Amino acid sequence: MEPDDPPPKTYGFKEREFKRDNATGKADAPPTAKEMAIMAGPVVKSPKGATGPKAGDPNDVYTALQHNRAVEKQRGLNEIEIREIKSRRKRDYWLLIVGGNILIVGTVVVLGANAITAIFGLGGVILFNVGLTWIMWQVMDRY
Repeated sequence: MEPDDPPPKTYGFKEREFKRDNATGKADAPPTAKEMAIMAGPVVKSPKGATGPKAGDPNDVYTALQHNRAVEKQRGLNEIEIREIKSRRKRDYWLLIVGGNILIVGTVVVLGANAITAIFGLGGVILFNVGLTWIMWQVMDRY
């Protein structure tokens, strides 16, 4: 080391000083659960049936729901019609499979049926069929 070089700096953490907001004594400790229960007072039990429906209450939920249900049955809104919806997805799938395969095989025939075009055509047919099947039946929702 050269004699005119300054000494290397040493880096480190300084001692932290914390200011205590809460004193740590027994008198200032928060109350325990038992002490809080004693401060809350005695247990007062509610009379039986306080949560059930009351006779003649205009805001009784159970009575209002029963009235709504009776009106639904009277008007025939309770009946559910189950219809089978025909899926266009199956029709679209077969149209695309047949059309795409004809297009790929037709391209191979037009380019000339040699070994290379036949292998590429077979690969194209496989990729197209697998890809279309995956998209139509796994990725897309029913429509």
